[in-house]
Amino acid sequence: MHPVVSQNVTPTTAELMRWWFDPRSPRDRTGPGFHEEQRRMILQTIARHEALHGDAPARVRPVHRVALPPGIDPMRVLLALMLWQLLNRNDALAAGRDDPRFTNHFVAVAHHAAARERLFDAFCGEPVPGAHGARNFGTAGLVRQAELLIPDHRRNEVYGFVCASVCSGAQFVRQPMSDGVIAITDGRLEVLECLARLPRAVVFDDETRPPLRAPGTGNATGPAWRRHLRRMASTREGPCTQVVFARHAPGEEGGFSGF
Repeated sequence: MHPVVSQNVTPTTAELMRWWFDPRSPRDRTGPGFHEEQRRMILQTIARHEALHGDAPARVRPVHRVALPPGIDPMRVLLALMLWQLLNRNDALAAGRDDPRFTNHFVAVAHHAAARERLFDAFCGEPVPGAHGARNFGTAGLVRQAELLIPDHRRNEVYGFVCASVCSGAQFVRQPMSDGVIAITDGRLEVLECLARLPRAVVFDDETRPPLRAPGTGNATGPAWRRHLRRMASTREGPCTQVVFARHAPGEEGGFSGF
């Protein structure tokens, strides 16, 4: 296991660490590995989160900040953290445990159309021309980067979950999914509806761009909306973890590094 990570991580996490970061792992890798900054943010988030321990009270609602330099892709970090949560949740349930640190309910908040499209591309693949919204899953970023991201014996498990679970926030509000969800949403009201209906959730939120105004939310500024979202997450009944993608140097102008 990589020395940066505590030895107290779960066996599932340890397996993922070896797959992602151990150069001695006996497999061929067809593409590049993680950038050093991506690796650092993944390790930092996991170490802090798993330090809560499985018996941490539900009121513990961590906010993890992921700050990458401009030009470093955050999508790979998002995918890795989603897989870490999902596989840990599945393995805990298979062992007869319900570990409150892990979930299969995810909300990805992207306020701009291009960012939402990139999320759908990452999970579902590129649109099929003339197919009325159908997408080619074989072109999904998750599939293209499977050699790096997913241990080979777990790929069918991950693919099955993703194919059954990705939806827009509006689709989720109309017909909530009870057996896991990856809701990709733009509107503020949709985010709050998703949070209200999920018993346990991880929210991925891109703070590198200001949120757009949505009908019915008044004239709240971007910072005010962020505070409102965090209050909502911290006061809801079920556990909620936020992973906030922020600028590398807050207060300084720089290149875009969000979704």
